[in-house]
Amino acid sequence: MGTAKVEIFGEKYTLRADADTDYIVRVAQYVDHKFAEVARYSPTLSPAKMAILTSLNIADELIKSEEEKRQLEASITRKLGELISLVEQGMQEAL
Repeated sequence: MGTAKVEIFGEKYTLRADADTDYIVRVAQYVDHKFAEVARYSPTLSPAKMAILTSLNIADELIKSEEEKRQLEASITRKLGELISLVEQGMQEAL
C-alpha cells in the first residue's frame, strides 16, 4: 500500500492505494494532464463540468483500449490456430 501527496488541477491531495507511490503519482499526473487538456479547449467550464469531461475522456480511452486488446487477442488466437494447423499438417505429411 502506498501513499502520495499529489496535485491535480491546482488542488492538493493525499492519496492512498494498493499500489506503490510511484504508480499513484503517475496516475495523478495522468489525470492532471487530462484536466489540463480539457481546460485548454474549454477554459470557461466550471471545475465540476471539467471533471465530468475529463472522466468521459479517460473512460473513452479505456473502452477503446479494451476493444483494441480484445481485437488483438482474437487476432493472436486466430494466428495460433493457423500455426497449430500448419504444424499438425506438417507432422501428418512427415509420417
